[in-house]
Amino acid sequence: MTSLRVGSRGSILALTQTRLVVARLIELNPGLTVQEVIIKTEGDQTTTPLSEAKNPGVFVSALRDALLAGEVDFVVHSMKDLPAKPYPGIVTAAVPEREDSSDVLISRSGLDLMSLPVGSWVGTSSPRRAASIRRLRPDLRIDSIRGNIDSRLKKVESGEYDATLLALAGLKRVNRESVVTEHLDSKSFVPAPGQGALSIECRDKEPELFGAIAKLDHPISRLVALAERSVLVGLNASCATAIGASGELRGDRLILVAELSIESTGESIAVSNEVVLGSNKLLDAENLGLLVAEQLLESPIAAKAALQ
Repeated sequence: MTSLRVGSRGSILALTQTRLVVARLIELNPGLTVQEVIIKTEGDQTTTPLSEAKNPGVFVSALRDALLAGEVDFVVHSMKDLPAKPYPGIVTAAVPEREDSSDVLISRSGLDLMSLPVGSWVGTSSPRRAASIRRLRPDLRIDSIRGNIDSRLKKVESGEYDATLLALAGLKRVNRESVVTEHLDSKSFVPAPGQGALSIECRDKEPELFGAIAKLDHPISRLVALAERSVLVGLNASCATAIGASGELRGDRLILVAELSIESTGESIAVSNEVVLGSNKLLDAENLGLLVAEQLLESPIAAKAALQ
C-alpha cells in the first residue's frame, strides 16, 4: 500500500484539517502518497438551516457514499458533524489528538456577550448555542447564519450581524484565532459532543489500511469523544436537538457533563456523572454517555426539547 485517496469537503477548514491528517499520516508511513479528492456535500450546496435539514449528516453522507463506492480510501470529518449512530460498512480508524472544544464569540464592536447592546443581532445556526444565548441574553436577536468561517466573519464585519459564535478549534486550525472577541465559559456554553475532534473513517474489513491510519489515533481523545457522542445515541438526537456534552479524564475517572436545552426559550437541564474506568475503557465510556442520556430523558425538559 503506497498510494491512497482521501475524500474531503472543499471548504478551507475541511481541506486544512484533511491536509494536517495527511501530513501526519505520511510522516508515520514513509513512502506513502495521498491524493485529495474534493467531494461536494448537501450541506455545502444548501442555505437551509442545519437544524431544519431533512436528512441527518448533510456534511457527511456524500463523503461516506464515495468511501463505500471505492472512489476514495478514507475520509476526514469534523466529529461534531457526524450523525449519532454508526454507519454500516464504515469504521472510525483514528481519532487524532483533539483541539480545544470551546466556543468563542466574534463581535464587530469588540464587546463581549454580556456587553452587547440590547437588540443586537447574533448569527448562529446551532440550536445549542441559540439556547445558551437566550438563557443568558434574552434581549438579543438571533438569526440563522450559514457559510464557511470566512463568509461568516465577513457577515459580521459588514454589519449584517453584530456578532457570531464559532468553534475555537476551527479558527485555530486555519490560523484565524486573532478574530476572537471572547472565549466563552464551557459551563455556560457546554460544547457540542465531539467538538474539536476529528474522525478518520475507512471501510471495514481492510486491516492493512486500518492499521496505517490507526497510527494517528489518540486514545484519550477517542475515549472522551465516545462518551460525549454516546449521549447523542441515548437521546436519539438530531440536528435540531440543543445538546452539549463535555468529558474530562482525571486519572482513571471519566467525568461527563451534558446539557439539554430548549432552543426557543433557553430552558435547560444539566446532568453530571462519572465512572471509574475498568479493563474495557471504551465500553465504560459508552455506558457513561448512555447513562447521562437516560438521566436527561427523565427531566421535564426532555418532553419539550427537539427529540425524535
